[in-house]
Amino acid sequence: MQKWQITLNATPLWLLQTFGGVTLILIITTVLLAYFTRFGKQFSHVLAPCLDTKSSLKIIGFIAIMILLLLTEIRLNVLSTFMSSGLYTSMQDMNVNAFWQFAAMNASVVLLRTFNGVINDFFDQALAIKWSERLNRVLITRWLANKNYYRLQNRHHTPDNIDQRIQQDAQEFIANTIEFVRGMLNSVISSLEFGIVLWGLAGVLNIFGISIPHGLVFFVFIFVILATFAAMWIGNPLIKYHYENERLNGDYRYSLIRVRDHAESVAFYHGESVEQQRLSQRFADIIRNRWRIARQSVTLSGFNDMFSQGIQLLPIILQAPRLFAGQIKLGDIQQTVQAFARLQRALSFFRLFYENFTAYRARLERLSGFLASTETDPHPMQPEREITQGSLKIQNIALLRPHGDILIDNINLSVKNGESLLIKGHSGCGKTSLLRLLAGLWTHGGSGYIAAPDMQETMFVPQRAYVPQGSLKEAICYPNLLPDETTLHAALHACSLAYMSEHLHKIKDWQHILSPGELQRIAFVRILLAKPKLILLDEATAALDEPTEAILYRLIRTQLPNSIIVSVGHRSTLDKFHTQSVNIVGGCE
Repeated sequence: MQKWQITLNATPLWLLQTFGGVTLILIITTVLLAYFTRFGKQFSHVLAPCLDTKSSLKIIGFIAIMILLLLTEIRLNVLSTFMSSGLYTSMQDMNVNAFWQFAAMNASVVLLRTFNGVINDFFDQALAIKWSERLNRVLITRWLANKNYYRLQNRHHTPDNIDQRIQQDAQEFIANTIEFVRGMLNSVISSLEFGIVLWGLAGVLNIFGISIPHGLVFFVFIFVILATFAAMWIGNPLIKYHYENERLNGDYRYSLIRVRDHAESVAFYHGESVEQQRLSQRFADIIRNRWRIARQSVTLSGFNDMFSQGIQLLPIILQAPRLFAGQIKLGDIQQTVQAFARLQRALSFFRLFYENFTAYRARLERLSGFLASTETDPHPMQPEREITQGSLKIQNIALLRPHGDILIDNINLSVKNGESLLIKGHSGCGKTSLLRLLAGLWTHGGSGYIAAPDMQETMFVPQRAYVPQGSLKEAICYPNLLPDETTLHAALHACSLAYMSEHLHKIKDWQHILSPGELQRIAFVRILLAKPKLILLDEATAALDEPTEAILYRLIRTQLPNSIIVSVGHRSTLDKFHTQSVNIVGGCE
């Protein structure tokens, strides 16, 4: 029985044994990496939230099929070398029947490899899509949970460009993970398989009078491993450079978005030259870092190309003396070249992939860092809070600045249902900070006692109202108001916005189309529709004229007679709409 027949007959058992071995080694390696390496801990930190019992079983099934397909591909590649050997040997022996037999078998292997490759690609993409869907859900949920989207931007060490991490880094991380894991498995298994094939083909290697049995195999292993360590040494700085590249590009993109979002203010101030200077500076930082990447990448790719090209002729040169001595045939030379090339490619995977791996490590670092930032205590040293329906009470409240020193201290207030409170004071004294505390948005800590209505019955109205993308009706009814048409039209009319009724179902960029005064009146429409028990107004009428301000304050007091109103403002005209007032000194000198 010929070698190719022995290999073909042993294939089913080989697939079963190798699949079991690979699965076991993969589990052990994963556990060891997850517990003892920083890379493994970061990877499990990103992967673990994406897994539950149901999804884990699906993913295990996907991975099992992908491993089996990969093993099939490797085995077909091994069989291909035997078929090529038989093809060239039959030509050397002038054996026509054997030639056509091996040609047909070669064609069959090619077809099987193609079919296997198509299925493999489908499972790769299916896994990427499923994983992308789940990871995006995890990242968005973590970002929005506990108001992290607000809390993180007020921290000193905020993760940069969170939008980029959620959208771009996550997608590329998934694609690179599949590519890396597949490549590493292929590298290890192919190295073993083609090492065995080459072992059977390699004779005695004579170097400087020293005879080394199967020396060709030892030579390629030692040579490629040394080259891999050299490539890792050359490419190591790229990890830092790629991390910087992601950060700098995110900063530049954010700066462009800021100019777009604040276009009117930039235009009023004639700030084009300053914005151009800032944008040019940020882009210059990108270019400087790209030059670093280019220099290091060229050095690494040059080294890899020199090695890959220089080693190609070695198997022919080393096996030629045995061919001339009649010890082997031309088919053996061809099989040696193929096995040597595949072995060298398998062993060189990490060396060739290392530049991509540096960018992959940077993305993993950014994703893991973002998830870690969402897991810290969102409410350090917060005042004791109690839910009550009849009043708002504040006792011995102290608020801390970001560095831990006191912003305001010993604040005591009491407001009953149907009453209203005006908070006054110089700018920067902590008026809005106190309002944020009542709304559950103060992130720097504090102490004291608060008895207030439930957060679901509290509405905080900032100076500039936010409206989402979509129709005008969706903008007005944000986030989850569901009024009937009659109620909505009545609220618009009461807030001097009756002319908007005909535009309710038009989809435009309303945040930029509506004026500051219109946005503030929309905020009062929301108050009428939501009917909150506690209304927190942070200079919510600053963009309105005094008559309109008076109309809106009287309106909410008339339609919501039992609600508590707490306002922050500087206008003296606000005094008459509140039953009591307090002057905050706080952080003012």
